[in-house]
Amino acid sequence: PVVSVVASIGVAFLLFLAGLELDLDALAGAPMKLGAVAFALSMATALALTVPAGRAGIILSPLLVAIAVCATSVGIVVPVLRDTGHLTSPAGLFTIAAGSIAEIGTIALLGVFFAGPNVSAGFEALLLAAIAAGAVFLLVALRRVSMWSAGQKILDRLDDTSAQMRVRFAMMVLIGTAVVAAFLGFEMILGTFLAGAIFGAIIKGDRYEHRLRSKLEGAGFGFFVPAFFVTSGLRFDLGGLSAPGEVWRILFFLVALLLAHGLPALIYRRHLTWRETAATGLLQATNLSFIVVAVTVGTELGRLREVNASALIVAGLLSAVLFPALAQALLGRREGVEPVAVHAEAEAM
Repeated sequence: PVVSVVASIGVAFLLFLAGLELDLDALAGAPMKLGAVAFALSMATALALTVPAGRAGIILSPLLVAIAVCATSVGIVVPVLRDTGHLTSPAGLFTIAAGSIAEIGTIALLGVFFAGPNVSAGFEALLLAAIAAGAVFLLVALRRVSMWSAGQKILDRLDDTSAQMRVRFAMMVLIGTAVVAAFLGFEMILGTFLAGAIFGAIIKGDRYEHRLRSKLEGAGFGFFVPAFFVTSGLRFDLGGLSAPGEVWRILFFLVALLLAHGLPALIYRRHLTWRETAATGLLQATNLSFIVVAVTVGTELGRLREVNASALIVAGLLSAVLFPALAQALLGRREGVEPVAVHAEAEAM
C-alpha cells in the first residue's frame, strides 16, 4: 500500500512537473496555430495506423494507442534545443509549441475517454470544460495575489528558513489534486497538469523561480517519479516480447511514433530547411513519460494487452534514446552555445 501511494504521488508529480515546464508564451501566434494543426494531423495519422490494427485483433483499443503515440516528452526535447542553440529559433519555437499542445491534447483526451469503466465521455468533456474554466479563473486570481507586495515580503522571509513556504505551497497544490483524483477519477490527471502549468505561470519572472524549480525537480525526479516508473515496470513482463513473432510489435509502435509526428512536421517545411523539418519531427516523436502513464491506465482498464504494453514502453525508451540524438546531429550546434546538463526527466528514466 505504501509503495502504491508513493507511485500515485509519482505520476501526479510527473504531470505536475510537465505542466510546470509548459511555456504559455510559446503558445501564441503562428507556432500555436501550426502546432494545433500538427496535433490534429498526428491524431489522424495515428488512427489511420491503429484502427486497421484494431480490426486485425492486434490491439484492443485503437484510440488509446493513438493517444499514447501522439504525445511529446517536452522535458527531454528542451535540453536538446538548448544545447544546439535552437531554443529560440523557428525550429525550436515550432517544436516547443507543437510538443506543448500535444501534451495538453493527449492528457485531455486520455482524461475524457479513459477516465474509468463507468464514466461517460460526455460527462468527462463537461468536467474538462469546468476544469479549464476553473484553471483560467485560478490563474488570474493567483497572479493578482502574487503581485501583493506584503505577501511577497512574507514569502521571501519564510522561504529562506526551514518553512520553505513556496515549496510547501506547491506540494499542497500537488497533493490536493492527487487526493481529488482519488475521488473524481483519473480525469484529474489533467487537473494535476493544469496545476503545474498555473504554478509555473505564477512564478515566472520571480527571483526565486530557478531555485524553486530546482527544489521541486529534485524532489520529483529524485524520488517520487522514479518510484512510479519502477512500480510501473514491475507490472509488465518484458520477457513476453522475447517470444517468437512478438518483437515486431516494438517496430510497429516505433514506426507509429515516427509517422504520427514526422508526416505532420512537413507543414513546417515552408518555414524551415529540410534538416530542421526532419529534426522537428524526430523531437516531436520523442515520447516516454506519457506512454508509461497511458499504458498504466490502459492495463488497469483492461484496454491494453500486456505484450502491447511492454512493446509500447520499449518503443518509448528507444524514441527517448535515438530520436533526440538524431535530431541533434541534424540541427548541429550554433557557435557560442554551451552544453547543459541532461534534464532530470531523462535521468529519471
